[in-house]
Amino acid sequence: MLKAIGIAAVVVVAAIAAYVFLGRKPPVHSGQVLSVHVYPIHRELKPASGTEGMQGVGDTYDQLILLADVSIKNETNIPLFLRDMYADVQLAETPQRSAAATVTNLEKVFVAYPELKQYQKTPLARDTTLQPGQQIEGLMGFVFPMSKAQWDSRTGEDLTFIFLHQNALKLHVTK
Repeated sequence: MLKAIGIAAVVVVAAIAAYVFLGRKPPVHSGQVLSVHVYPIHRELKPASGTEGMQGVGDTYDQLILLADVSIKNETNIPLFLRDMYADVQLAETPQRSAAATVTNLEKVFVAYPELKQYQKTPLARDTTLQPGQQIEGLMGFVFPMSKAQWDSRTGEDLTFIFLHQNALKLHVTK
């Protein structure tokens, strides 16, 4: 009787182990954040001067450009279709989300802000197809309407990649 219970226990454990080992699905994709560069923009807008009418009040303009160089790998034996990309920044007040700039708009950033030219690399484009086993690297640009102080107070930051017919890939950016 004890021998039969022992054999049954071994068979059950072997069946569970086989189910877990054979039933696991490998990840569809993987990725890595290679580098992140932040460029804060702070402008003091002054009212137009003139003698007629009431003079306006100056305004402050804060914006932050985030450049992220990433690598994504297709871990499957089927093509993956990269549909969209966005970044989320967790702030104490309200989380902020920004869609990745298009390739054309990212090129315009380097024209408007030549001091960022040192970070310019091949952009990561939407609607890119990753063949099985293929790994791609590219630069993404995001714009957030926040000051440098707000950025420094963030509690987290994630980059999300949306694939057609697959789960999204989320990469956490370390502070």
